[in-house]
Amino acid sequence: MSESEQSGVVVVGAGLAAAHVVGTLREKGYAGSITVIGEEPVRPYERPPLSKDFMLGKATLDSAYVHDEKWYPDNDIDCLLNTTVTGIDRTEMRVSLSNGDHLPYQHLVLATG
Repeated sequence: MSESEQSGVVVVGAGLAAAHVVGTLREKGYAGSITVIGEEPVRPYERPPLSKDFMLGKATLDSAYVHDEKWYPDNDIDCLLNTTVTGIDRTEMRVSLSNGDHLPYQHLVLATG
């Protein structure tokens, strides 16, 4: 597989760590493609504040999101939400997805928790 056929960075997980990884990549000038894969239907958010302050009525749901909704498309970051990674093939440099697709990568980040 040639580099032109591969996605640049694939981030497995869509929580706080994933949001910081993709934010840092863009802040430091990484211009390649970035894809975030998460099994939840929403963009990356901070789970501890959500589980504590939101549930106690001390914070809104929007305050738990790491970046606003437009930040990801504005920074050319694809988010595959409602999607689970079912396998990683390190030899072929691709991840298998719950929908049966495969996503090739040049760099893989596991940020699952």
